[in-house]
Amino acid sequence: MRQLTLTLALCLGAFLLACKRPDPIRLQPTIEEPATLVKTIRMADPSTSTQLLRGFYELERTWRWAGPRFTVALEAPSGAASRGATLVLQFNVPEASLETLKKITLRGKVGDAALDPVTVTTPGDQEYRRDVPASAFVRPVMDADFNVDGFLKLPNDGRELSVIVTSVGLESK
Repeated sequence: MRQLTLTLALCLGAFLLACKRPDPIRLQPTIEEPATLVKTIRMADPSTSTQLLRGFYELERTWRWAGPRFTVALEAPSGAASRGATLVLQFNVPEASLETLKKITLRGKVGDAALDPVTVTTPGDQEYRRDVPASAFVRPVMDADFNVDGFLKLPNDGRELSVIVTSVGLESK
């Protein structure tokens, strides 16, 4: 009986520890506090990491790998509800990715507004810049969602690596 009790206690302890392990692909819950947010997230600035909602891996120097789906929370620029804004994603596509995938297509969305995609066929630094209509800005904090249609899985690395992100933000119009 004592051995059964000890076994159950050990199993419960292991379960509780496993439940507390952070998911590297979803860093934080949705953020609703505009006073703590910025309009532009620079991956090199660890103070903005709470705005990375899902799909990002650990900071590597000044950038982060993103998975095929990633989301950030951004403070809406002043006047965005009447004039709209511009979503800007600075990213890099490594040569090795395009050697394998040949091309990748990135799609963005702010609120309910789906934005035009971009297809990348050359490696290196890239910019995804799209106008976001005023109708998308229904809250002072907006989620910007991104989807990439391809990713790499390296040997001995369980991550799904799509693009390297250096910054993402909303600019006033």
